Amino acid sequence: MSVVKVFGPPGSGKTTYLLSVVQRELAEDVPPTQIGYFAFTRKAATEARDRAIQKFPALNPDLDFPWFRTLHSLAYRCLGITSKDMMGPEHYAEFAKEAGIELGVEKGEEEFAIKADHPILNEVNIARIKGKDLRQHYNESRMTIEWHHFEYVDRAYRHYKASRRLLDFTDLLERVLDAPDRLPSLKTLIIDEAQDLSQLQWRLVKELIARAERTYIAGDDDQAVYIWAGADVDSFLALDGQVTVLDQSYRVPSKIHALANQVVNRIRKRQLKVWKPRTEGGAITYYNDFHHVDITKGEWLVLAAANYMLTDMHEWIKSQGLLFERHGQRSIPESVLQAVLGWERLRKGGEIPFDTVKTIYKFLDPSAVKRGHKGLRTASVDVAYTHASLTKDHGLLTDAIWHEALTKVAEDKRNYIIALLRRGVKITGKVPIKLSTIHGAKGGEADNVLLIGDLSTKFAQEYDKNSDDINRLLYVGITRAKQSLHFVLPKNSYKGFRL
Repeated sequence: MSVVKVFGPPGSGKTTYLLSVVQRELAEDVPPTQIGYFAFTRKAATEARDRAIQKFPALNPDLDFPWFRTLHSLAYRCLGITSKDMMGPEHYAEFAKEAGIELGVEKGEEEFAIKADHPILNEVNIARIKGKDLRQHYNESRMTIEWHHFEYVDRAYRHYKASRRLLDFTDLLERVLDAPDRLPSLKTLIIDEAQDLSQLQWRLVKELIARAERTYIAGDDDQAVYIWAGADVDSFLALDGQVTVLDQSYRVPSKIHALANQVVNRIRKRQLKVWKPRTEGGAITYYNDFHHVDITKGEWLVLAAANYMLTDMHEWIKSQGLLFERHGQRSIPESVLQAVLGWERLRKGGEIPFDTVKTIYKFLDPSAVKRGHKGLRTASVDVAYTHASLTKDHGLLTDAIWHEALTKVAEDKRNYIIALLRRGVKITGKVPIKLSTIHGAKGGEADNVLLIGDLSTKFAQEYDKNSDDINRLLYVGITRAKQSLHFVLPKNSYKGFRL
Protein backbone atom coordinates (compact mmCIF):
# COMPACT_ATOMS: atom_id res chain seq x y z
CA MET A 1 0.00 0.00 0.00
CA SER A 2 1.51 3.33 -1.08
CA VAL A 3 0.20 6.86 -0.55
CA VAL A 4 1.24 9.94 -2.51
CA LYS A 5 0.10 13.35 -1.23
CA VAL A 6 -0.10 15.81 -4.12
CA PHE A 7 -0.07 19.49 -3.16
CA GLY A 8 -1.29 21.73 -5.95
CA PRO A 9 -0.75 25.48 -5.48
CA PRO A 10 -3.08 27.82 -7.42
CA GLY A 11 -3.17 27.16 -11.16
CA SER A 12 -0.56 24.40 -11.01
CA GLY A 13 -2.58 21.80 -12.94
CA LYS A 14 -3.62 19.52 -10.10
CA THR A 15 -6.55 18.08 -12.04
CA THR A 16 -4.32 17.54 -15.09
CA TYR A 17 -1.85 15.67 -12.88
CA LEU A 18 -4.57 13.40 -11.48
CA LEU A 19 -5.92 12.69 -14.95
CA SER A 20 -2.42 11.74 -16.07
CA VAL A 21 -2.42 9.20 -13.24
CA VAL A 22 -5.70 7.75 -14.54
CA GLN A 23 -4.37 7.58 -18.09
CA ARG A 24 -1.13 5.95 -16.98
CA GLU A 25 -3.01 3.31 -14.97
CA LEU A 26 -5.29 2.54 -17.91
CA ALA A 27 -2.30 2.36 -20.27
CA GLU A 28 -0.73 -0.18 -17.90
CA ASP A 29 -3.86 -2.32 -18.21
CA VAL A 30 -5.36 -1.56 -14.83
CA PRO A 31 -9.09 -2.24 -15.33
CA PRO A 32 -11.11 0.98 -15.10
CA THR A 33 -13.40 -0.81 -12.66
CA GLN A 34 -10.39 -0.98 -10.32
CA ILE A 35 -9.76 2.78 -10.38
CA GLY A 36 -11.57 5.09 -7.97
CA TYR A 37 -11.66 8.83 -8.60
CA PHE A 38 -13.51 10.65 -5.84
CA ALA A 39 -14.07 14.36 -6.28
CA PHE A 40 -15.90 16.97 -4.23
CA THR A 41 -18.60 17.43 -6.86
CA ARG A 42 -20.34 15.09 -9.26
CA LYS A 43 -19.43 17.44 -12.10
CA ALA A 44 -15.71 17.15 -11.36
CA ALA A 45 -15.86 13.35 -11.14
CA THR A 46 -17.83 13.11 -14.39
CA GLU A 47 -15.40 15.42 -16.18
CA ALA A 48 -12.49 13.26 -15.03
CA ARG A 49 -14.23 10.16 -16.37
CA ASP A 50 -15.07 11.80 -19.70
CA ARG A 51 -11.53 13.05 -20.22
CA ALA A 52 -10.21 9.55 -19.56
CA ILE A 53 -12.59 8.17 -22.18
CA GLN A 54 -11.27 10.66 -24.74
CA LYS A 55 -7.93 8.85 -24.49
CA PHE A 56 -9.54 5.39 -24.37
CA PRO A 57 -12.71 5.67 -26.51
CA ALA A 58 -13.40 1.92 -26.46
CA LEU A 59 -14.40 2.18 -22.79
CA ASN A 60 -18.03 2.55 -21.77
CA PRO A 61 -18.66 5.58 -19.52
CA ASP A 62 -21.63 3.98 -17.76
CA LEU A 63 -20.25 0.48 -17.22
CA ASP A 64 -16.47 0.79 -17.00
CA PHE A 65 -16.13 3.62 -14.46
CA PRO A 66 -18.33 2.74 -11.50
CA TRP A 67 -16.07 4.52 -8.99
CA PHE A 68 -15.77 7.97 -10.54
CA ARG A 69 -18.11 9.80 -8.18
CA THR A 70 -18.45 11.74 -4.92
CA LEU A 71 -17.95 10.05 -1.55
CA HIS A 72 -21.65 10.40 -0.73
CA SER A 73 -22.51 8.77 -4.06
CA LEU A 74 -20.07 5.97 -3.23
CA ALA A 75 -21.90 5.33 0.04
CA TYR A 76 -25.28 5.47 -1.73
CA ARG A 77 -24.16 2.83 -4.23
CA CYS A 78 -22.43 0.55 -1.72
CA LEU A 79 -25.43 0.55 0.61
CA GLY A 80 -27.85 -0.26 -2.20
CA ILE A 81 -29.95 2.76 -1.27
CA THR A 82 -32.76 4.08 -3.48
CA SER A 83 -34.35 7.52 -3.54
CA LYS A 84 -37.29 6.09 -1.57
CA ASP A 85 -34.95 5.55 1.36
CA MET A 86 -33.87 9.19 1.47
CA MET A 87 -35.34 12.28 3.07
CA GLY A 88 -37.02 14.30 0.34
CA PRO A 89 -38.65 17.75 0.24
CA GLU A 90 -42.02 16.28 1.21
CA HIS A 91 -40.50 14.60 4.27
CA TYR A 92 -38.79 17.79 5.41
CA ALA A 93 -42.09 19.66 5.00
CA GLU A 94 -43.88 17.04 7.09
CA PHE A 95 -41.17 17.07 9.76
CA ALA A 96 -41.20 20.88 9.95
CA LYS A 97 -44.96 20.83 10.52
CA GLU A 98 -44.69 18.19 13.24
CA ALA A 99 -41.80 19.96 14.98
CA GLY A 100 -43.37 23.40 14.69
CA ILE A 101 -40.47 24.97 12.81
CA GLU A 102 -39.91 26.54 9.40
CA LEU A 103 -37.20 25.22 7.13
CA GLY A 104 -36.17 25.24 3.52
CA VAL A 105 -34.51 22.57 1.41
CA GLU A 106 -31.43 22.71 -0.77
CA LYS A 107 -31.05 20.42 -3.78
CA GLY A 108 -27.56 19.27 -4.70
CA GLU A 109 -26.10 17.74 -7.86
CA GLU A 110 -27.10 14.19 -6.97
CA GLU A 111 -30.78 13.18 -7.13
CA PHE A 112 -30.62 12.10 -3.49
CA ALA A 113 -28.73 15.18 -2.28
CA ILE A 114 -31.58 16.97 -0.51
CA LYS A 115 -30.52 18.92 2.58
CA ALA A 116 -32.51 20.86 5.14
CA ASP A 117 -31.75 24.54 5.51
CA HIS A 118 -32.46 25.43 9.13
CA PRO A 119 -30.07 27.01 11.69
CA ILE A 120 -30.42 24.19 14.21
CA LEU A 121 -30.25 21.31 11.73
CA ASN A 122 -27.29 23.00 10.01
CA GLU A 123 -25.36 23.11 13.28
CA VAL A 124 -26.38 19.55 14.16
CA ASN A 125 -25.01 18.43 10.80
CA ILE A 126 -21.70 20.25 11.33
CA ALA A 127 -21.34 18.52 14.70
CA ARG A 128 -21.97 15.15 13.03
CA ILE A 129 -19.44 15.64 10.22
CA LYS A 130 -16.86 16.93 12.73
CA GLY A 131 -17.49 13.94 15.01
CA LYS A 132 -18.18 16.28 17.95
CA ASP A 133 -20.43 15.91 20.95
CA LEU A 134 -23.56 17.92 20.21
CA ARG A 135 -23.57 19.86 23.49
CA GLN A 136 -19.89 20.74 23.07
CA HIS A 137 -20.51 21.97 19.53
CA TYR A 138 -23.54 23.96 20.71
CA ASN A 139 -21.45 25.68 23.38
CA GLU A 140 -18.69 26.51 20.90
CA SER A 141 -21.11 27.80 18.25
CA ARG A 142 -22.35 30.58 20.54
CA MET A 143 -25.88 30.25 19.20
CA THR A 144 -28.55 32.48 20.71
CA ILE A 145 -31.09 29.63 20.53
CA GLU A 146 -31.81 28.04 23.92
CA TRP A 147 -30.28 24.58 24.41
CA HIS A 148 -33.60 22.94 25.27
CA HIS A 149 -35.06 24.02 21.91
CA PHE A 150 -31.86 23.07 20.06
CA GLU A 151 -31.86 19.61 21.63
CA TYR A 152 -35.61 19.19 21.05
CA VAL A 153 -35.29 19.80 17.29
CA ASP A 154 -32.36 17.38 17.04
CA ARG A 155 -34.24 14.69 18.99
CA ALA A 156 -37.43 15.20 16.95
CA TYR A 157 -35.47 15.00 13.70
CA ARG A 158 -33.77 11.75 14.66
CA HIS A 159 -37.09 10.28 15.76
CA TYR A 160 -38.78 11.32 12.52
CA LYS A 161 -36.13 9.62 10.39
CA ALA A 162 -36.07 6.46 12.50
CA SER A 163 -39.85 6.09 12.60
CA ARG A 164 -40.03 6.27 8.79
CA ARG A 165 -36.76 4.44 8.12
CA LEU A 166 -35.36 7.35 6.15
CA LEU A 167 -31.79 8.57 5.76
CA ASP A 168 -30.38 12.02 5.19
CA PHE A 169 -27.23 13.05 3.32
CA THR A 170 -24.87 12.60 6.29
CA ASP A 171 -26.48 9.29 7.29
CA LEU A 172 -25.06 7.81 4.08
CA LEU A 173 -21.48 8.22 5.30
CA GLU A 174 -22.29 7.09 8.83
CA ARG A 175 -24.08 3.96 7.60
CA VAL A 176 -21.38 2.88 5.16
CA LEU A 177 -18.76 3.32 7.89
CA ASP A 178 -20.81 0.90 10.00
CA ALA A 179 -20.54 -1.61 7.12
CA PRO A 180 -17.01 -1.05 5.70
CA ASP A 181 -16.91 -4.50 4.06
CA ARG A 182 -19.26 -3.10 1.42
CA LEU A 183 -16.58 -0.67 0.22
CA PRO A 184 -14.61 -1.56 -2.93
CA SER A 185 -11.01 -2.76 -2.86
CA LEU A 186 -9.27 -0.78 -5.59
CA LYS A 187 -5.91 -0.98 -7.29
CA THR A 188 -5.74 2.79 -7.67
CA LEU A 189 -7.49 5.31 -5.43
CA ILE A 190 -7.56 9.03 -6.28
CA ILE A 191 -8.98 11.65 -3.92
CA ASP A 192 -9.28 15.27 -5.04
CA GLU A 193 -9.78 18.48 -3.00
CA ALA A 194 -8.57 16.75 0.14
CA GLN A 195 -8.34 20.03 2.07
CA ASP A 196 -12.15 20.29 1.99
CA LEU A 197 -12.92 16.85 3.46
CA SER A 198 -14.68 16.69 6.82
CA GLN A 199 -13.55 14.38 9.60
CA LEU A 200 -16.41 12.04 8.72
CA GLN A 201 -15.25 11.93 5.10
CA TRP A 202 -11.68 11.35 6.23
CA ARG A 203 -12.82 8.27 8.14
CA LEU A 204 -14.28 6.94 4.89
CA VAL A 205 -11.16 7.89 2.89
CA LYS A 206 -8.93 6.04 5.34
CA GLU A 207 -11.08 2.91 4.94
CA LEU A 208 -10.63 3.20 1.18
CA ILE A 209 -6.87 3.75 1.52
CA ALA A 210 -6.58 0.59 3.63
CA ARG A 211 -8.19 -1.38 0.77
CA ALA A 212 -6.23 0.20 -2.11
CA GLU A 213 -2.86 -0.75 -3.58
CA ARG A 214 -1.97 2.82 -4.59
CA THR A 215 -3.44 6.09 -3.37
CA TYR A 216 -3.04 9.60 -4.77
CA ILE A 217 -4.61 12.22 -2.56
CA ALA A 218 -4.51 15.78 -3.81
CA GLY A 219 -5.34 19.24 -2.56
CA ASP A 220 -3.85 22.43 -1.18
CA ASP A 221 -4.03 23.12 2.55
CA ASP A 222 -3.38 26.81 1.85
CA GLN A 223 -6.72 26.95 0.03
CA ALA A 224 -8.74 25.33 2.83
CA VAL A 225 -11.52 27.91 3.17
CA TYR A 226 -14.35 25.65 4.35
CA ILE A 227 -13.13 24.96 7.87
CA TRP A 228 -16.14 26.89 9.21
CA ALA A 229 -18.35 24.29 7.47
CA GLY A 230 -16.52 21.30 8.94
CA ALA A 231 -13.50 20.83 6.66
CA ASP A 232 -10.64 19.10 8.48
CA VAL A 233 -7.38 20.26 6.91
CA ASP A 234 -5.34 18.85 9.81
CA SER A 235 -6.12 15.29 8.71
CA PHE A 236 -4.70 16.06 5.27
CA LEU A 237 -1.52 17.48 6.76
CA ALA A 238 -1.13 14.60 9.23
CA LEU A 239 -1.68 11.79 6.70
CA ASP A 240 1.47 9.71 6.13
CA GLY A 241 2.63 9.58 2.54
CA GLN A 242 5.19 10.63 -0.03
CA VAL A 243 4.83 14.37 -0.72
CA THR A 244 4.73 15.75 -4.25
CA VAL A 245 4.45 19.52 -4.79
CA LEU A 246 3.41 20.77 -8.21
CA ASP A 247 5.86 23.65 -8.49
CA GLN A 248 4.76 25.64 -11.56
CA SER A 249 1.67 27.84 -11.68
CA TYR A 250 0.20 28.39 -15.14
CA ARG A 251 -2.11 31.13 -13.82
CA VAL A 252 -0.39 33.45 -11.36
CA PRO A 253 2.02 36.16 -12.65
CA SER A 254 5.13 37.11 -10.67
CA LYS A 255 3.93 40.30 -8.91
CA ILE A 256 0.75 38.61 -7.69
CA HIS A 257 2.78 35.53 -6.72
CA ALA A 258 4.99 37.71 -4.49
CA LEU A 259 1.96 39.18 -2.69
CA ALA A 260 0.39 35.72 -2.34
CA ASN A 261 3.57 34.37 -0.74
CA GLN A 262 3.65 37.31 1.66
CA VAL A 263 0.15 36.34 2.83
CA VAL A 264 0.52 32.56 2.84
CA ASN A 265 3.74 32.60 4.84
CA ARG A 266 1.75 33.99 7.79
CA ILE A 267 -0.16 30.71 8.07
CA ARG A 268 1.32 28.92 11.03
CA LYS A 269 0.41 25.30 10.30
CA ARG A 270 0.91 24.35 6.66
CA GLN A 271 2.82 22.21 4.20
CA LEU A 272 5.82 24.17 2.93
CA LYS A 273 5.62 24.64 -0.84
CA VAL A 274 7.96 26.36 -3.24
CA TRP A 275 6.31 27.11 -6.56
CA LYS A 276 7.09 29.32 -9.52
CA PRO A 277 4.85 31.94 -11.14
CA ARG A 278 4.35 32.66 -14.81
CA THR A 279 7.10 34.75 -16.38
CA GLU A 280 4.72 37.69 -16.95
CA GLY A 281 4.88 40.31 -14.23
CA GLY A 282 1.20 41.07 -13.94
CA ALA A 283 -0.09 44.13 -12.09
CA ILE A 284 -1.48 45.08 -8.67
CA THR A 285 -3.41 48.31 -8.16
CA TYR A 286 -4.90 49.63 -4.92
CA TYR A 287 -8.04 51.76 -4.58
CA ASN A 288 -9.94 53.50 -1.81
CA ASP A 289 -13.28 53.00 -3.57
CA PHE A 290 -14.46 50.40 -6.08
CA HIS A 291 -16.12 53.16 -8.17
CA HIS A 292 -12.63 54.12 -9.35
CA VAL A 293 -12.02 50.75 -11.01
CA ASP A 294 -12.66 50.63 -14.77
CA ILE A 295 -14.34 47.28 -15.39
CA THR A 296 -15.83 48.12 -18.78
CA LYS A 297 -13.25 46.11 -20.75
CA GLY A 298 -12.01 42.57 -20.41
CA GLU A 299 -12.88 39.62 -18.19
CA TRP A 300 -13.50 40.30 -14.49
CA LEU A 301 -14.04 38.34 -11.31
CA VAL A 302 -15.32 40.50 -8.46
CA LEU A 303 -14.75 38.95 -5.05
CA ALA A 304 -15.79 39.69 -1.48
CA ALA A 305 -15.54 37.85 1.83
CA ALA A 306 -19.33 37.86 2.31
CA ASN A 307 -22.23 37.93 -0.10
CA TYR A 308 -23.87 41.08 1.27
CA MET A 309 -20.70 43.01 0.42
CA LEU A 310 -21.41 42.50 -3.29
CA THR A 311 -24.78 44.28 -3.26
CA ASP A 312 -23.46 47.81 -3.82
CA MET A 313 -21.17 46.50 -6.54
CA HIS A 314 -24.14 44.72 -8.14
CA GLU A 315 -26.14 47.94 -8.33
CA TRP A 316 -23.16 49.97 -9.59
CA ILE A 317 -22.37 47.56 -12.42
CA LYS A 318 -26.01 47.44 -13.40
CA SER A 319 -26.23 51.26 -13.48
CA GLN A 320 -23.33 51.32 -15.96
CA GLY A 321 -25.19 49.10 -18.40
CA LEU A 322 -22.80 46.15 -18.10
CA LEU A 323 -23.69 42.46 -18.36
CA PHE A 324 -22.74 40.41 -15.30
CA GLU A 325 -23.44 37.25 -13.34
CA ARG A 326 -24.05 36.68 -9.63
CA HIS A 327 -24.63 33.32 -7.90
CA GLY A 328 -24.38 31.75 -11.36
CA GLN A 329 -27.39 33.77 -12.53
CA ARG A 330 -27.14 36.27 -15.37
CA SER A 331 -28.16 39.86 -14.62
CA ILE A 332 -31.03 39.46 -17.08
CA PRO A 333 -33.44 36.73 -15.89
CA GLU A 334 -33.67 33.84 -18.35
CA SER A 335 -37.43 34.27 -18.79
CA VAL A 336 -37.06 37.96 -19.64
CA LEU A 337 -34.21 37.22 -22.05
CA GLN A 338 -36.31 34.53 -23.74
CA ALA A 339 -39.26 36.91 -24.10
CA VAL A 340 -37.22 39.83 -25.49
CA LEU A 341 -35.26 37.77 -28.00
CA GLY A 342 -38.34 35.76 -29.01
CA TRP A 343 -40.39 38.93 -29.58
CA GLU A 344 -37.76 40.57 -31.74
CA ARG A 345 -37.43 37.36 -33.75
CA LEU A 346 -41.19 37.47 -34.39
CA ARG A 347 -41.01 41.10 -35.52
CA LYS A 348 -38.29 40.17 -38.02
CA GLY A 349 -40.45 37.44 -39.54
CA GLY A 350 -38.96 34.46 -37.71
CA GLU A 351 -40.55 31.47 -36.00
CA ILE A 352 -40.49 30.60 -32.31
CA PRO A 353 -41.54 27.49 -30.32
CA PHE A 354 -44.58 27.31 -28.05
CA ASP A 355 -42.64 27.67 -24.78
CA THR A 356 -41.23 31.00 -26.01
CA VAL A 357 -44.71 32.15 -27.06
CA LYS A 358 -46.01 31.27 -23.61
CA THR A 359 -43.24 33.31 -21.98
CA ILE A 360 -43.90 36.28 -24.27
CA TYR A 361 -47.62 36.30 -23.51
CA LYS A 362 -46.80 36.39 -19.81
CA PHE A 363 -45.01 39.71 -20.30
CA LEU A 364 -47.23 41.33 -22.95
CA ASP A 365 -49.17 44.47 -22.14
CA PRO A 366 -52.84 43.56 -21.45
CA SER A 367 -53.95 45.68 -24.40
CA ALA A 368 -51.67 43.74 -26.75
CA VAL A 369 -53.82 40.57 -26.70
CA LYS A 370 -57.55 40.14 -27.38
CA ARG A 371 -59.61 39.17 -24.36
CA GLY A 372 -59.76 35.39 -23.94
CA HIS A 373 -56.50 34.67 -25.77
CA LYS A 374 -53.92 35.29 -23.02
CA GLY A 375 -54.12 31.68 -21.87
CA LEU A 376 -53.24 30.29 -25.35
CA ARG A 377 -55.87 27.58 -24.81
CA THR A 378 -56.11 26.74 -28.51
CA ALA A 379 -52.33 26.74 -29.12
CA SER A 380 -50.35 23.55 -29.71
CA VAL A 381 -47.06 22.76 -28.02
CA ASP A 382 -45.80 21.05 -31.20
CA VAL A 383 -46.18 24.00 -33.57
CA ALA A 384 -43.75 26.82 -34.42
CA TYR A 385 -45.35 30.27 -34.45
CA THR A 386 -44.89 33.47 -36.46
CA HIS A 387 -46.16 36.95 -35.74
CA ALA A 388 -48.77 36.45 -38.47
CA SER A 389 -50.06 33.16 -37.05
CA LEU A 390 -50.27 34.60 -33.53
CA THR A 391 -52.17 37.61 -34.87
CA LYS A 392 -54.56 35.43 -36.89
CA ASP A 393 -55.26 32.64 -34.40
CA HIS A 394 -54.20 33.75 -30.92
CA GLY A 395 -55.33 37.35 -30.47
CA LEU A 396 -52.04 39.21 -30.87
CA LEU A 397 -52.70 42.91 -31.56
CA THR A 398 -49.30 44.64 -31.70
CA ASP A 399 -45.97 44.61 -33.47
CA ALA A 400 -44.41 47.33 -31.32
CA ILE A 401 -40.75 47.18 -30.31
CA TRP A 402 -40.16 44.86 -27.36
CA HIS A 403 -39.94 47.47 -24.59
CA GLU A 404 -43.30 48.95 -25.66
CA ALA A 405 -45.01 45.55 -26.08
CA LEU A 406 -43.58 43.68 -23.07
CA THR A 407 -44.69 46.14 -20.41
CA LYS A 408 -44.97 43.44 -17.75
CA VAL A 409 -41.19 43.22 -17.73
CA ALA A 410 -40.35 45.36 -14.70
CA GLU A 411 -39.38 48.91 -15.62
CA ASP A 412 -35.90 48.68 -14.07
CA LYS A 413 -35.18 45.52 -16.08
CA ARG A 414 -36.44 47.16 -19.28
CA ASN A 415 -34.24 50.20 -18.72
CA TYR A 416 -31.27 47.97 -17.94
CA ILE A 417 -31.65 45.94 -21.14
CA ILE A 418 -32.08 49.14 -23.18
CA ALA A 419 -28.83 50.46 -21.66
CA LEU A 420 -27.03 47.23 -22.55
CA LEU A 421 -28.24 47.32 -26.13
CA ARG A 422 -27.28 50.98 -26.54
CA ARG A 423 -23.76 50.08 -25.46
CA GLY A 424 -23.72 47.39 -28.15
CA VAL A 425 -23.57 44.57 -25.60
CA LYS A 426 -24.52 41.15 -26.97
CA ILE A 427 -26.95 40.13 -24.25
CA THR A 428 -26.73 36.43 -25.15
CA GLY A 429 -22.94 36.42 -25.24
CA LYS A 430 -20.37 35.36 -22.70
CA VAL A 431 -20.77 37.19 -19.40
CA PRO A 432 -17.61 39.29 -18.89
CA ILE A 433 -18.12 40.11 -15.20
CA LYS A 434 -18.81 37.59 -12.45
CA LEU A 435 -19.59 38.48 -8.84
CA SER A 436 -18.84 35.87 -6.19
CA THR A 437 -17.81 35.32 -2.63
CA ILE A 438 -14.21 34.14 -2.31
CA HIS A 439 -15.53 30.79 -1.04
CA GLY A 440 -17.66 30.41 -4.17
CA ALA A 441 -14.78 31.28 -6.50
CA LYS A 442 -12.27 28.70 -5.26
CA GLY A 443 -11.03 26.90 -8.34
CA GLY A 444 -12.07 29.80 -10.57
CA GLU A 445 -9.89 32.37 -12.30
CA ALA A 446 -10.09 35.50 -14.46
CA ASP A 447 -7.74 37.86 -16.27
CA ASN A 448 -8.72 40.65 -13.89
CA VAL A 449 -9.74 40.25 -10.25
CA LEU A 450 -11.33 42.99 -8.19
CA LEU A 451 -11.00 42.03 -4.53
CA ILE A 452 -12.98 43.95 -1.90
CA GLY A 453 -10.88 44.21 1.23
CA ASP A 454 -13.64 44.47 3.85
CA LEU A 455 -14.41 41.74 6.38
CA SER A 456 -17.55 41.06 8.36
CA THR A 457 -17.53 42.12 12.00
CA LYS A 458 -17.32 38.48 13.12
CA PHE A 459 -14.33 37.71 10.88
CA ALA A 460 -12.56 40.92 11.89
CA GLN A 461 -12.99 40.12 15.59
CA GLU A 462 -11.48 36.66 15.03
CA TYR A 463 -8.47 37.86 13.02
CA ASP A 464 -5.99 37.79 15.89
CA LYS A 465 -7.41 34.60 17.44
CA ASN A 466 -7.72 32.62 14.21
CA SER A 467 -5.75 34.43 11.54
CA ASP A 468 -4.91 31.26 9.57
CA ASP A 469 -8.44 30.87 8.19
CA ILE A 470 -8.64 34.53 7.16
CA ASN A 471 -5.20 34.51 5.55
CA ARG A 472 -6.19 31.41 3.57
CA LEU A 473 -9.28 33.25 2.35
CA LEU A 474 -7.20 36.27 1.29
CA TYR A 475 -4.68 33.96 -0.43
CA VAL A 476 -7.43 32.30 -2.44
CA GLY A 477 -8.83 35.68 -3.49
CA ILE A 478 -5.45 37.02 -4.60
CA THR A 479 -4.52 33.92 -6.60
CA ARG A 480 -7.61 33.95 -8.84
CA ALA A 481 -5.94 36.67 -10.96
CA LYS A 482 -4.24 35.73 -14.24
CA GLN A 483 -3.12 39.24 -15.23
CA SER A 484 -4.13 41.99 -12.83
CA LEU A 485 -5.32 42.30 -9.24
CA HIS A 486 -7.35 45.34 -8.19
CA PHE A 487 -7.53 45.56 -4.41
CA VAL A 488 -10.14 47.86 -2.83
CA LEU A 489 -8.80 48.86 0.58
CA PRO A 490 -11.16 48.28 3.52
CA LYS A 491 -13.21 51.22 4.73
CA ASN A 492 -11.93 50.51 8.24
CA SER A 493 -8.42 49.07 8.53
CA TYR A 494 -9.48 47.14 11.66
CA LYS A 495 -12.29 45.44 9.74
CA GLY A 496 -10.48 44.30 6.65
CA PHE A 497 -7.90 41.95 5.17
CA ARG A 498 -4.35 42.76 6.18
CA LEU A 499 -1.80 42.85 3.36
